[in-house]
Amino acid sequence: MSNDSPIRILFLTAEPTDTARLRLQQELRDIEEQLERVKLRDRFDLKLQLSARPRDISQAILSFEPHIVHFSGHGETTGELCFENELGRTQPVTPEALAALFKLVATHVNCVVLNACYSDIQAEAIVQHISFVIGMKTAIGDRAAIAFAVGFYRALGAKRSLQEAYEFGCVEIQLQGIPEQSTPVLRKRVDQSPAVFYLERPAIERECYQKILQAGSLIRILAPRNMGKTWLMNRLIAYARGQNFQTVILSFRHLVDEKVSIELEEFLKSFCIAVSKNLGMQSKLEEYWQQPGTYIDKTKTYFQNYLLAEVTTPLVLALNDVDLVFEQRKISNSFCTMLRNWHDLAKEGDDNSRIWEKLRLIIVHSTEVYTVIDINNSPLRGTGLVVDLPELTLNEVQRFLQYHQVKWEPTQVESLMAMVGGHPYLLKRAIEYLKLHDITLEILLKIAPTLGGPFSDHLLELLEILRKHSELKTAFRDVVRARKPLPLEPIIARRLKRLGLVKLEGFCAEPRCKLYRQYFRNYLK
Repeated sequence: MSNDSPIRILFLTAEPTDTARLRLQQELRDIEEQLERVKLRDRFDLKLQLSARPRDISQAILSFEPHIVHFSGHGETTGELCFENELGRTQPVTPEALAALFKLVATHVNCVVLNACYSDIQAEAIVQHISFVIGMKTAIGDRAAIAFAVGFYRALGAKRSLQEAYEFGCVEIQLQGIPEQSTPVLRKRVDQSPAVFYLERPAIERECYQKILQAGSLIRILAPRNMGKTWLMNRLIAYARGQNFQTVILSFRHLVDEKVSIELEEFLKSFCIAVSKNLGMQSKLEEYWQQPGTYIDKTKTYFQNYLLAEVTTPLVLALNDVDLVFEQRKISNSFCTMLRNWHDLAKEGDDNSRIWEKLRLIIVHSTEVYTVIDINNSPLRGTGLVVDLPELTLNEVQRFLQYHQVKWEPTQVESLMAMVGGHPYLLKRAIEYLKLHDITLEILLKIAPTLGGPFSDHLLELLEILRKHSELKTAFRDVVRARKPLPLEPIIARRLKRLGLVKLEGFCAEPRCKLYRQYFRNYLK
């Protein structure tokens, strides 16, 4: 297949006779009309499988080997998709069944679009094996379903990424005045199923395993975004479960909202309730909150006299996205002081210590927050085991490529690493883009630092951060323009390193990879 080979899309439809009529033919016509209008129809090889029966799905995927599988039809509130039986009536297919199928064809299917009501339940199952899955979190009307599909494929035909195409689909719903733009949900395997792509780092893991076995231990995992922090956290949780420990994972993306970010009491209440729920225990918050003392004291008592008193094995509490707490100045210092005190309580050797010895904390945060606050002055400084995740080594990158069934010559691996370094997210994004667009590595390296390349979202996020901090912007502009490593003021150098932008050699800094040098040399003025 040539470098200009089209994206293969398998379009499945089902409209059983015992269900309400849908406008599936209209959806197909609108998609093809829009692609013809923007003169990008040749970007796609579209195969139709109408009135699809369950047995038709695997046959069509095996014979056509699509990059994208699109289903339009009905979905049940239970998550089942409605295919057709031999008589044209409904034959439901469960999320587990489709997930099992997509596990077998994950080598070439990169994206699944489920344009059916309540299909996000299916998406959650399928995303264990497929990189990008789009589902609908509630019922979706015909007009919204058609608008989303048109916007999605129009953007994909214009060589936008799957993430961007999803966003264009949602915007198209909004542009047509349909109040359903939040119904489509994009799920990405890199977030949903880290274990599938986990690359072992034995030395780091061994040290963390030893630590988590220690009574009252605390582990801090930090690195720039998308460096594998959550992967490692989940690995530790799996290990803890293997030791018959109880485990709770909390993401502060779900706990820090507009209200709790300015009210310590509301934040701590939400924190206690979330831990109780994850342990399957009834919330007794009001009972403990009526007792005298500060909000921190009440939280401590709730854990000490209720949650930890009830659990019979060690409890591993993993707190992800804690940088969102660091950014909230009204709650961060009190919360971090509380966690440090809990860690210290296990060392005091009294009756209460034996209760606090049950608790093992894992705190995960991105280092981009260092550009906003001085985390080195946090109460957590110097506490517990600090794991600052490094880039993947050459050997690890080679194993990474093997996991993704990519067979390259050593010179090709070195060329990719020169462009993106050993950054796990950038490496994975590169492999996905190569497979989806069926291009050569040489073409990828050429378009990598451009606005139309596969890393544009990542690069724009970093550019936005730099533009908000003029001293960092000026320093990094000098670094990318310099022909050799450049001396920097220590605090600036450390912040740029925490952003993942530079490598430090002695007292000097240089861009972490060619991608950053080439991109920011053009866009930092």
